[in-house]
Amino acid sequence: MPRGFLSINQSLTGGKMNIEISLEDLLKNGSHFGHNKKRWNPKMEKYIYGEKNGTHILDLRKSLPLIENALKFANESSKNKKKFLFVSTKKQLSEIVENIAKETNNYFVNFRWLGGMITNWNTVKNSINTLNNYENILNSEDTVFTKKELSDIEKKKIRLEKTLGGIVEMKSTPDVIFIIDTNREHIAVLEAKKLGIPIIGIIDTNCDPDLIDYPIPANDDGVKSVQFILDNFKKVLISNENTLSEESTKNE
Repeated sequence: MPRGFLSINQSLTGGKMNIEISLEDLLKNGSHFGHNKKRWNPKMEKYIYGEKNGTHILDLRKSLPLIENALKFANESSKNKKKFLFVSTKKQLSEIVENIAKETNNYFVNFRWLGGMITNWNTVKNSINTLNNYENILNSEDTVFTKKELSDIEKKKIRLEKTLGGIVEMKSTPDVIFIIDTNREHIAVLEAKKLGIPIIGIIDTNCDPDLIDYPIPANDDGVKSVQFILDNFKKVLISNENTLSEESTKNE
């Protein structure tokens, strides 16, 4: 595979930070590995380089400019104070998704996507209020509940927290949704499309790229692949978060 290089500096981040991504970086992190060729979506053909031992290999020369496109969109969105929702319910990616959301002051879903999580937002807000109520009850020094009742409330809180813990502070539907494996998270994709929310998606060879506004063809199962890609988005989002904080401080 020929060499390729993506370098984004002043044009993307005002010169405060430099992002450099090479084909070698993507290869080293296993971003080129697709699925078994029997599990493919024909719409992904243009992003496939070939196959090896029955597994499709993604053409990272096609991925590189799409990563740049998605980074530029993420940069413009975060500069305009847009809020992101990161989504992946894969167990091996749970911590990665939670970390980038927390470190960039955004939101995440990493356990289970509830049907209607953004299209039925008022109902979800009621569930968040219930979770907050459980928290208040359990943290209160003056309680009218018995030990057994408090134990039941604790169990209910834990169940709700797994699903809603990453969006407790989300006041409205997100401005941008970042989905890892848009095939697995198809309900989240459909809800975002229904609401007109832009989607950045890491898509593997079994996904439908036509549904995604900013597709990134790459291995969406490998921890190293996903971590590497998200780390570069994190640089952009944190840079803008810091810039906005500095501007806010100056205006006070």
